[in-house]
Amino acid sequence: MSNRDISSPLYESAEDSGGSDWETENGSSEDKVILTTPLLPVTTQSSATDRLCDVCKGLRLKPDQFVIQPDQEDEYKYDEITIQLGRVEDILQKRYCPFCRLVITALGGTVPSSSDDGIPTLVELNWVTDGEKQHPLKATNHIPQIRLMQVYFLDEAGNFVTYETQHLFPKITMLANDAPTPLKAFYVRPIKEDLIDFVMVRNWISMCESWHGEHCNTFKFPEHEFTSPVEEIPSFRVVDAINNCLVRPPRDCKYVTLSYVWGTTIFLTALKSNIEELEQPGALLSPQFQEKIPDTIHDAIHVVRELGLQYLWVDSLCIVQDDEGKGKTESIAKMDLVYGCAFLTIIAASGEAATTGLPGVRPYTRGFTQAIEEIRPGFRLAYKTKYQDYIPNAKYYTRAWTFQELHFTKRSLLFIGGQVSYSCNLIEEWREDVVCEDARFVKGHNLPSEERKGNDIGSYEGLIQSYSGLSLTYESDIYNAFAGISRQIQAELSVDLCHGIPDAYFDWFLLWIPISPQKRRNHAPSWSWSGWTGQSWPRIWDWYTKDIEQIEAALRKRTWIIWYQRVAHQSTDCIRVWNSKKHLTSTKPKNFYGGNVKSRFPLNCSQTTPTPRKLIGAPIYYRDILNSKSGPLSGFLQFWTVSVTFKLDIPTSKENNSGPKMPGSRIGFYGRDNRELGILFVDEAWLKDNISKKHHEFILLCEGRDERAKDGREDQEPGWKYMVILIEWQGEWAERVALGSIEKDDLDQTLAPGPVWKEIILA
Repeated sequence: MSNRDISSPLYESAEDSGGSDWETENGSSEDKVILTTPLLPVTTQSSATDRLCDVCKGLRLKPDQFVIQPDQEDEYKYDEITIQLGRVEDILQKRYCPFCRLVITALGGTVPSSSDDGIPTLVELNWVTDGEKQHPLKATNHIPQIRLMQVYFLDEAGNFVTYETQHLFPKITMLANDAPTPLKAFYVRPIKEDLIDFVMVRNWISMCESWHGEHCNTFKFPEHEFTSPVEEIPSFRVVDAINNCLVRPPRDCKYVTLSYVWGTTIFLTALKSNIEELEQPGALLSPQFQEKIPDTIHDAIHVVRELGLQYLWVDSLCIVQDDEGKGKTESIAKMDLVYGCAFLTIIAASGEAATTGLPGVRPYTRGFTQAIEEIRPGFRLAYKTKYQDYIPNAKYYTRAWTFQELHFTKRSLLFIGGQVSYSCNLIEEWREDVVCEDARFVKGHNLPSEERKGNDIGSYEGLIQSYSGLSLTYESDIYNAFAGISRQIQAELSVDLCHGIPDAYFDWFLLWIPISPQKRRNHAPSWSWSGWTGQSWPRIWDWYTKDIEQIEAALRKRTWIIWYQRVAHQSTDCIRVWNSKKHLTSTKPKNFYGGNVKSRFPLNCSQTTPTPRKLIGAPIYYRDILNSKSGPLSGFLQFWTVSVTFKLDIPTSKENNSGPKMPGSRIGFYGRDNRELGILFVDEAWLKDNISKKHHEFILLCEGRDERAKDGREDQEPGWKYMVILIEWQGEWAERVALGSIEKDDLDQTLAPGPVWKEIILA
């Protein structure tokens, strides 16, 4: 980047009247030059029969409507103005009207003429502003403002209507070429039809380096410390884009990572049999290898060269795929390190597979036509696209592996929707089709909070929730694709993970619920979210609090199980899932979290250590690489708790619609007085096979709440219940079926033989 010739005609000074103040406050302007490429000319494809329809004529569209004037006292006077454009079926018929065409394109292009229930759909627009609510000429340190029209669907009752292919709240504004103001920022910029303008892309990176400095060089999660991947991963290799081979890079090399979807097509990967050849200069250009490299990787290597860089890390070539030893394991376990230390990540979000390529890198591969319509000569409007419009149809955002890659990257080039956009720690999106070269915009507005986020349990629950709903080509990768995020959770929470459950908060993280249809993953334990496909929600923050210190204090009071994990089926040994410091240093009996042992059940609960038992024919689970304890662990929990018996029947209570929507069949469970004690949501097929059974066993897990108490009274009674899980025995061990709760006073409602202190092996 430092060798860039800024005198080239490809560059010109950005039109900006507000950058100097920011530069004066934050450093010299000598290294904070903002450059931009000249706006491309646009030839609007219009027909001689084009004309505005009567409705659109009534809008009296003109350039001044899209500009906040310096002397405008009430700069938001348009914000509350809404206009109905008419029925969808009528708008679709008016193909002669350029504004109607633009509205339909902005809404998604393919628009049904009525909603699912047959009610005719209307289109409405209102005026909004873009950027912070500060006038650009009154507050020069803020992002500039422009006017936009936001369009959306309504039904005849005035309710919002959404469709599967719809762009949500799309915005229409003026083409930057026609803006009657020197402040071009936020207006739509014409883009090249055939190729991405890498001069522009290099300028984005240059602006980020100059203006953001260490904000965008710092790893996203500062509590999660590590050094160079070259030091921590002995087998670390990169693609040398200049010498076209694999190399062991220098310690402080600036490298780019590629995040993409593999797909099912077989392509070139590094293997023990070819790794030495791939390390020879020019190897990637040799016929035996070049034709086997998929287009996405070819294009990524080209992008690295265009950026003036040399090194690219791509998993298929930089990890020896058939090396089942330490090298591959180390690389997979440290994806946080690989992506977190990268200078930038190329995100191939458009592709269904590695063979798709990066749109716009090669000529005529964009697959995108910019929506620009001429309202009258010299006045053109355009749909202002955003990458989020393409996410619902992008396979990339459904994949487990790519989730953690995107999570850790600090700078990225996102290829989606036929365009490329740039984001970093301070900027959400710089796009090809939006003028962003303006000092107030370049400054960035996503400054990190000064407050440490580590005391928010919801941020860690959210990682599990998001990841659990994603798909894997190979189910055996359930822990591998979570390994980098696991290291973050371990570092920031000071925990270990036991099959995906943080050990120092074990009871309450076991209270996860399904929020999408789930299917049993047979090679992971049923008690963990990892044992199920489909999204799981731990939801501690929802029913209790986000405050981790408060959670730790409550766990010491609200639990009784001493959790052990079996070392192996053929062994009788068990080890504690976690040891609290208070437990290790106290001479008095302590519970799992170091709290005083409390007598809460009318039973002899003194037995808490596992009895020596071997399991015959028990399933073997995926190796738990997320756990740092030495040696393999089985994934079978062995512990003592209260066992109770209830019957299942059709629920008599009304469904509570205020909580999270649960998938499955809603069923009630009943005690000896035939009173409904609680509700479960179970798989429909399981219920059909088991509803006729008279008795069903439940075990008590811990105390918890169904919903948060008001006014900060979470730790007070009432509201605390016994959280229970319905279990199903598979011989010597049981599996989780569903989670529920009972009132503490309802413990005496259990059917014969009544509450029992019992040893459980939970698979």
